[in-house]
Amino acid sequence: MTAWAPFSTAKQLQLRALLSMPPRGLDELTRARAQMAGRVVSLGALEALCAAEAGFAGRLFDRIVPSVFSHARALLAHDSPALALHQVGGATRTALTRADAAGWVAHMVLGTLPNLGMLHPDVDFARLLAGELPSQHARLRCVLAYFDRIADGAPRGRLVVERAVTPPRAAMEWAMDPSPLTDLTVDARGTIEDARGHLQVDFANEFLGGGVLRKGCVQEEIRFAVAPEHMAAMILSPRMRADEAIVMRGAERFAAATGYASSFAYAGPFHDPVARLADGSADVDFVAIDAVDYRRADAAAQYGDGAMLRELNKARAGFVRDARNLPVATGNWGCGAFRGDPALKAVLQWIAASAEGRAVRYCTFGDARVGELARFADRARTRFATAGDLWMKLRAAVGDGGDGLFERLAG
Repeated sequence: MTAWAPFSTAKQLQLRALLSMPPRGLDELTRARAQMAGRVVSLGALEALCAAEAGFAGRLFDRIVPSVFSHARALLAHDSPALALHQVGGATRTALTRADAAGWVAHMVLGTLPNLGMLHPDVDFARLLAGELPSQHARLRCVLAYFDRIADGAPRGRLVVERAVTPPRAAMEWAMDPSPLTDLTVDARGTIEDARGHLQVDFANEFLGGGVLRKGCVQEEIRFAVAPEHMAAMILSPRMRADEAIVMRGAERFAAATGYASSFAYAGPFHDPVARLADGSADVDFVAIDAVDYRRADAAAQYGDGAMLRELNKARAGFVRDARNLPVATGNWGCGAFRGDPALKAVLQWIAASAEGRAVRYCTFGDARVGELARFADRARTRFATAGDLWMKLRAAVGDGGDGLFERLAG
């Protein structure tokens, strides 16, 4: 790990002074942020929110902006606030207090963190604050709901971020896997984020958080917006390799939302009913695994051995067994904009989860492309003794592409 201290002594003194005087309007906030970040950024998204929501402008400057400033200043109360950044290829575990997580996210909002380099996600809210799209306004509003909630004090507990590195297996190693197929339950109406007591899957970008601070607004970006504590993990985590996953524990949701992509909308504050650990942390395990992106490649390539092994090994990195070994809550991973085949990805995730002894809850959202998954799973458990058996059959069955895959596998 590399110790990263983003604030010099002089910068800390400047920020402490500026953060002691929360602004009372958009013009003042624009000037204050420019002084802290070193450049002027449009706050067009904030202006749009103030115009669209009755009473929001008053709440923004009476409560929300003071909360952002307060948590940013509290982080600077440490003599030299620093983070031990994770390294590509290094298995690492970091625990932050949720109070410190709030401080780091506040500094992301204010643009005070220096660029982390090409291997890291962008951690500056500048583009989101200037965003013109309604979905950008909605994501920003979700983050502001978080700071509204914690205005009277940071939540108890901690956020744990773990970088898992799992050596990839070759095709024949998978063929020899003796693990029995685990239970696979199809849930046509439920959601991954509501699957309590499960390891919840983030359909991630290789750069954690994806486009949450830009224009992206699909599964990962939405989850990070409604549960902004996850954004602290963006600072810690460089780009994922094919053998890596990132597990985040302890973050809760603070905002409700509706829609998806361009239809995404903020739906008010949310009080997460999830169970709490003894220290107050939310009992949530969330794992980021990035699928192969076929937007600029031939999607037929996903049926080749190399491509399937990449996804199988990536899923296993995310599902690798631990002390709790919770069942996995997942769905059509990489099957939207990335053009993955839902049937193929469902089978690969099931094989990977079975290899690690984890049951699977597969949320389909009513997608007809995996409408036969439940029937297939029932038949597969009687036909294939092990995860290795199913893998070998899959290799043979994909020769004709993805059409009718469930039928060819179980037939």
